[in-house]
Amino acid sequence: MAEHAEALATLVGENREHLHAFLPAVVQLACVDDARAYLEAAAARATSGEVLEWHVFSGTALCGSIRLKDIDAADRNARIGYYLARQFQGRGIASAAVRAVLAHAFGVLQLHRIELQCAASNHASSALAGRLGFMHEGVLRQAELLNGAFVDLHVYGLLQPAFVPDGAALGLA
Repeated sequence: MAEHAEALATLVGENREHLHAFLPAVVQLACVDDARAYLEAAAARATSGEVLEWHVFSGTALCGSIRLKDIDAADRNARIGYYLARQFQGRGIASAAVRAVLAHAFGVLQLHRIELQCAASNHASSALAGRLGFMHEGVLRQAELLNGAFVDLHVYGLLQPAFVPDGAALGLA
């Protein structure tokens, strides 16, 4: 994955303002050296099973990232997070990529529950959660310090029995 450092730094650099709104820590990866260090650390975390991260491509262009984190093999659950460059949004790329990671999580990893959290003002992530069958489970009040202000987080959950791998039942095929 470290071979993607330059592409990651470019993607972040070109999407600084867009990413800063909900993922200010990602903006730090606009430098190739910082991106490489991050990717090397991500590979180490993947080896331990702590976090799994994938890059999303459209053709040969890196357009985003998806990760499973807080993976709990004993209770068979994890949290999912993702981002997509602005120019790739609205094409179904995030939905397809998240669906693929969910298939891996529920299949290969045999997880039972995946949680998605997003800032209350992140309407795109809330919509994606709904399209993929996540249930809105509640709001964590002022649970994240985002760009100097505490924001509410919407919590969504998806259980393995409710997962539709190809999206056909949801009209997403």
